[in-house]
Amino acid sequence: MFRRLQQLFHGVPLEDEDSAVEEIACRVVSEGMGAAAILFLETSKPISFLAGQAAILATPLIGGFVEPMRLERYADLFSRRDFVERVIRRIEELEDERAVQKKKKKSAGKDRSSSEE
Repeated sequence: MFRRLQQLFHGVPLEDEDSAVEEIACRVVSEGMGAAAILFLETSKPISFLAGQAAILATPLIGGFVEPMRLERYADLFSRRDFVERVIRRIEELEDERAVQKKKKKSAGKDRSSSEE
């Protein structure tokens, strides 16, 4: 109990938050769910604190499917609007990078086909 309170008051270390942002954003973009995730996060931002608390409350029920400490960690993080905003920004950055790579591949394919003719 004391450790849990200590975590709440001291927060998650910055490097841990950064790795969580990166992990979540990469997973979302690799699954092709960037736009849907941004829409969901933007619309749920006003109630993010309540959603985080609900996830903590549901830990005993969900604990059989997800590691309880990991669930609590993400619930704590997602209950903060600044964290949600960082995840949204990172997803947008990765989506932009993905779009640029697609354009490069597409233009490289056109260059090859035009040089073969």
